[in-house]
Amino acid sequence: MTLMRMKMEEMIPPQQKILANQFRNSPYYTQQREPVTLDIFDFDSTLFLSPLLSCNLWHSSFIDIITTENLIGPGWWRDIRSLQVDALDSQWKGFWNEDIVSQIKQSMLDPTHMTVLLTGRRYHPFHQLIESMLATKGLQFDVIGLRPDPAQVFEQNQFMFNFEPNVFATTMEFKTCFLVHLLQNVPTLKNIVMWDDRTSHISAFRNYLEMMVCQNIIETGNIISVPAAKPKYNPVWELETVQNMISRHNDAVIELKNRGKLLEENVVAIEANGEVVSSDKMFGLKKIPAIPILKLDDELSKQLKYMFEPDYIQDLSTMTYSEWQLYYAEVPEYFGTSVLLVKPVSHHKEFTILARSKATLKDGMVLQVQLGQDKLILPLWYKPSSFNHLSRKTYIWIPVPEINSLRGNGGYHELMSIETL
Repeated sequence: MTLMRMKMEEMIPPQQKILANQFRNSPYYTQQREPVTLDIFDFDSTLFLSPLLSCNLWHSSFIDIITTENLIGPGWWRDIRSLQVDALDSQWKGFWNEDIVSQIKQSMLDPTHMTVLLTGRRYHPFHQLIESMLATKGLQFDVIGLRPDPAQVFEQNQFMFNFEPNVFATTMEFKTCFLVHLLQNVPTLKNIVMWDDRTSHISAFRNYLEMMVCQNIIETGNIISVPAAKPKYNPVWELETVQNMISRHNDAVIELKNRGKLLEENVVAIEANGEVVSSDKMFGLKKIPAIPILKLDDELSKQLKYMFEPDYIQDLSTMTYSEWQLYYAEVPEYFGTSVLLVKPVSHHKEFTILARSKATLKDGMVLQVQLGQDKLILPLWYKPSSFNHLSRKTYIWIPVPEINSLRGNGGYHELMSIETL
């Protein structure tokens, strides 16, 4: 298995040194305990409802751009602004998966368990922020593992921030090396339990733990799949944060040029939406037509909400959800603004409502409509993160009395992306 270490000697000296420093600086290092079970919790979307960019606002090509490291600033997952979502004095209320918080606190109280947070978030610049966030929630981990890449940061210019060489090639390599180092330094550990939300990591770690059991490194290994949790829809924060990232990137490019530094050495470039996007350029935001729609006027949208909201509330009332899921995590929002089309239509079109879907907190509620010979959907409530998949979902249809002669205007749902200035 590539880059999945089983023994300490398989690691290179810089990796061993960094992991040794992390362990020596941990709260556990000064304790006199002999834990048997290692509980490892992921951070993003497992413990914390980390913000992501909403698919109904941002073009998929732009999401690729903003999450690419060192293209626009550090990149979403390495930029501290992606976690600056709440004030310290409110303890990031509403951004925690309370089910996982309970599991962590249960682990913390058991002296036979070692409680560990293990994340691909970088030590620079996140360590102080994440430690503050955990402290306000009363979460005291025995060890906190943040990926230490780069190990040191010398250049403070935003454009150059992350170009120091990495010690670990990937987050997966860091996490497996971290595991091996812990087992080497705490030989009483015999069992490993991991909590994670990423499908690819769950599959890889399940195989990895099975291999460790087969080699008698541990006695048992289990990974618990956590449904990825996203925070409540916050489009204003998303727009302000992205604009700030782009603005700071542009300032950094200007600063380097004014200092006479050559940008060619560390330029990152990718192809997105048919164009080459290069980190040595400056950018602005623009809207691009993405999906053909039949747009409803505001009055019709309000009427549809009035008509179908009682059914929506009734359907949800028959299901059980935890308080944090209902009030803090991403839930379906009401939009009810357009019929999603397969191809563009002429300016004015009439359509008929045939049925509604059974409402759920996962899928919201959509209407089935007849437009000419086509049966299409009109989303009323949906999670913004599911926008790209609305037309591909399978719905349980409940017939409603046909509502005829509704009108909409042909157009496009516009999504935001960037343009080179």
